Amino acid sequence: MSLPPPAVPRLNWAAYKQFFNGFFPGKAAYTEEKYPSLDGKVVIVTGGNTGVGYQTAKSLAGSTNAKVYIFSRSAEKTLAAIKKMELEVAKEYNRPKINVHFIQVDLSDLTTIKPAVEKFLAQEKRLDIVIHNAGVMTPPRGSETKQGYELQFGTNNVGTHLLQRLLDPIFIETSKTNKPGESRVVWVASSAQFNAPLGGVNWNDVNFKNTKFSDMGIYGQSKAVNVMQARAWPKYHPTATNVLSFSLCPGFLRTDLQRHLSSVSQWLMGWILHDQRNGAYTELFAALSPDLTKANQGEHMISFGKLGHTREDLTIQANVDKVWEFLDKETEPYL
Repeated sequence: MSLPPPAVPRLNWAAYKQFFNGFFPGKAAYTEEKYPSLDGKVVIVTGGNTGVGYQTAKSLAGSTNAKVYIFSRSAEKTLAAIKKMELEVAKEYNRPKINVHFIQVDLSDLTTIKPAVEKFLAQEKRLDIVIHNAGVMTPPRGSETKQGYELQFGTNNVGTHLLQRLLDPIFIETSKTNKPGESRVVWVASSAQFNAPLGGVNWNDVNFKNTKFSDMGIYGQSKAVNVMQARAWPKYHPTATNVLSFSLCPGFLRTDLQRHLSSVSQWLMGWILHDQRNGAYTELFAALSPDLTKANQGEHMISFGKLGHTREDLTIQANVDKVWEFLDKETEPYL
C-alpha cells in the first residue's frame, strides 16, 4: 500500500539566504596558513580517498603534522589516492612525505565497522578529530545497504553512527588530555536538510519503501539526521567536556556525489558549482578553527567557513532525541 508523502516545512528567509551563500560564498578566510601544527594528533577522515574528503585529507597532510587515517571502502582506490596525494603534497606544499594511512570499512555493511575500528585501535592509542565525510547521494531508487536500509540512510546515518559509537571510548579518553575544543567530531551534512521531512525523518516509512518522495527529499532526510547527530552527541556524552561537535554543508561543489544525476543535470551543475577543494576549507574550519568554542556546540557550518542555519524543527530536542535513540537501537547488535 502506498503511503502519503511526508510534510516538508516551507523555506524561510534564513534558508533562502543560506542557499544564496552556497552559490556565492566568497573566499575562505580560514585556510592552511592558519591551521595549527597538530603535532602528535590523530585524525580520521571517512571517504578521504575521493572528492572533498580527499582534499581535506590532503590539506591536513600538507599543512599539519597530524597522522591522518582514511576510512574507506576500496583498498585499491584508496592506496592509489594516497600515492597521488603524496605527489600532490610534494608539489603544492613542498613536503616529500605524508603521514596518511588506510583502514578498510564499508559503512553500508555494519558487519565491517567493528573489525575496522579494531584494526585502528591495534595501531593507535589516541584519536583527536573525527571527520564523518563519507556519504552517498541520490543512488538509484531501491538501493539498499547489506542490512536492508535505504542506502543513503544506512550509509550516511546508521553506519556513521555505529562507527562513532565504536570510536567513542578512545576519542573521549584522548579528549581528556587535550585543551577544551581541540577534540572535535564533524558530521558532514548538506543544505539538503531543508528538503527533509518534518521532524527530520519519515517515521512512517524510514526507508521509503512505500512512500513517493523526491530524490533530494530522501537524500535530505539523511543529511537532516547528520545535523541532528551533531546536536545530539554532546548531550549523550556529558563527560566529554573538551569535545566540540558540529555539522556542516561543505558547499555547493563539483564532486563524485553527483555521479547518479542525469547527464543534463551534471552539465548544469558543472557551470554553477564550485571546486571541491573549497569544501575542505569548510570541513577544516569546523575541525580546527579556534573561533569555534563551547558557545557554538552543535551548530551548523556553511561554505567556506561560516556559521550557518539549521531548520528549526531539527533543533527541537524531542526530535533530536528520537533520532539518536533510534540509531542507538539499530546499531546495538553490532557493537
